[in-house]
Amino acid sequence: MSTSNWLCAYAITRNRPALDIGGSPRLIGYRDLGVVVAEAAPARFDRIDTLDPVDGALAELAREHDAVVRAVFRHEPVLPLRFGTVLDGEAAAVRLLEAGYEQARTCLDEVDGHREWGVRVRHTEPAASSRPDATGLTGTQYLVRRRERLKAIQRGREEVLAATGRLGEALRRHASDSIGRARPHGVLANTAYLVETGREAAFHAEFEWFARELRAVGATVETSGPWPPYSFTDVELGAAGG
Repeated sequence: MSTSNWLCAYAITRNRPALDIGGSPRLIGYRDLGVVVAEAAPARFDRIDTLDPVDGALAELAREHDAVVRAVFRHEPVLPLRFGTVLDGEAAAVRLLEAGYEQARTCLDEVDGHREWGVRVRHTEPAASSRPDATGLTGTQYLVRRRERLKAIQRGREEVLAATGRLGEALRRHASDSIGRARPHGVLANTAYLVETGREAAFHAEFEWFARELRAVGATVETSGPWPPYSFTDVELGAAGG
């Protein structure tokens, strides 16, 4: 790839010549599809440390990428491209669209009129290894109390898991698609839902109903969004753009 005319590619969308997303990004079209791009100076990428999770330059570029995708998403359905997708000029952008035309067109139709919402359930269990206060207890009484404590912890775990399952089942009834994401320690559910805008009110009403049940048994429940459909548009087009 030459370094004279790099283009950062943000998203594939409809080929609407009048699409106004402000700033420098522009649309390169092929038939009824377009890819949103902006001129990119190679020097901006030279100073990125991809191994540093708090690299300021990397975070700045990631925020810019998301801002452009969201700007397009306010007007048209989008297929967000992976952050850091770089094309070697306009001809490469057209090849990108040619290579994945049918797949991208189908995917755009599927996400049109939808937004992504995230739901996360956390639960911190009491430490099973902690010992009950043995003051004034006989050995037998202490063992009985410890068994009761372990049973209570197990019952609490089962209640939270069951309520989490009921929440997921209810939300899937109002979503066109869902996908599980990585779950850090203590996270019981970390799910993205693709929800048609006309069903969002029902989706959130269902969420609040089951969130009350989960909070009552000691879980933390939160929702995030709306987002462009990042989790549902993994179109493999990178090889066509070089």
